[in-house]
Amino acid sequence: MKYILIAISVLLFTACKQNETKKNSETSSADSAVVSGAPVPEELANLNKAVNASPGNPSGYNDRAKYYILNKQLDYAYNDLVKGLGIDTTYMPIYNTLADYHLYKSEPAQAKAALEKAISINKKSYMSYVKLGELYFLVKKYDLAFEKINEGLKINKYYSDGYFWKGMIYREQKKNDKAMSNFLTAVEQDPDNFKAYMQMGLLSMGEGKSEALDHFNAAIKIKPNSTEGYYARAYYYQNKKDLDKAIQDYTKIVELDSTYTNAHFNLGIIRYELRVIDLAMLDFSRAIKINPKYAEAYYMRGLCEESKSMHDAAIADFEFALSLKNDYALARKGIERVNNTIKSIKK
Repeated sequence: MKYILIAISVLLFTACKQNETKKNSETSSADSAVVSGAPVPEELANLNKAVNASPGNPSGYNDRAKYYILNKQLDYAYNDLVKGLGIDTTYMPIYNTLADYHLYKSEPAQAKAALEKAISINKKSYMSYVKLGELYFLVKKYDLAFEKINEGLKINKYYSDGYFWKGMIYREQKKNDKAMSNFLTAVEQDPDNFKAYMQMGLLSMGEGKSEALDHFNAAIKIKPNSTEGYYARAYYYQNKKDLDKAIQDYTKIVELDSTYTNAHFNLGIIRYELRVIDLAMLDFSRAIKINPKYAEAYYMRGLCEESKSMHDAAIADFEFALSLKNDYALARKGIERVNNTIKSIKK
């Protein structure tokens, strides 16, 4: 793009936010994350029912802990993990969930210990081996990652996530053909593997292939409230100059999550290019409100103000952008350009 475009990085999807829109009017149980009397998502309401129906069964607490982790409610997840382990310290699946909890908290040593405990309880726990592989991937120990993932796949050759993480390793190693092959195998084993479709889309988009759109569409179909899916597709449309569709997807994102800063920013970029300056300024201001240290948003708002001859405001935004990024050459040039404009007007 001619201006600044916030791109998509390689998405690991180890901590994807799940957007739940279905609501249930039931009140939650006392140990639920949702305050009694507030709307409870249907999925959480069902998990609460399962826990209340079998309070002595660790599986209910484990399932609800998984929900809380996906929704980044880590304190509630921890409470459920403690309760589940209090019932049965030999219940193997809960250690896999405990490992996910520690991964979210950037505690790899504790995650590794949890997975090793799971394997000590059940040496056929293929999920635990693959999660160990994921852990080694995250710390860039790729040989160990392959070793553990392959151990898991020897136990269960149909386990979709094993192929997904092998694909992630190959992608990190720039072996895109092998990465794509493994992502394809992942969705063959599990047609609902959202993250594998996303990675295929990102790979295809990076190589300029039109099938990227098919992969993003498949991902969104699996998770229709996924901001990640809409962002990837919006970025694809934006690069293809299909700006109306890009605007639709970015708008959908901020409807799902009003704090999604880059969606506001990229909406501003598109509207600036379309010369809808007032709306673009509003988009950049929203991005700044969410992230007051967003240097690029200050710079772009400064461009909008400069185009409307709001010289003082433009200089203020350029200067603030420069204060956030000392090497921000575009902001420095913006200050010089507007000052020159002011001088020419005064002559």
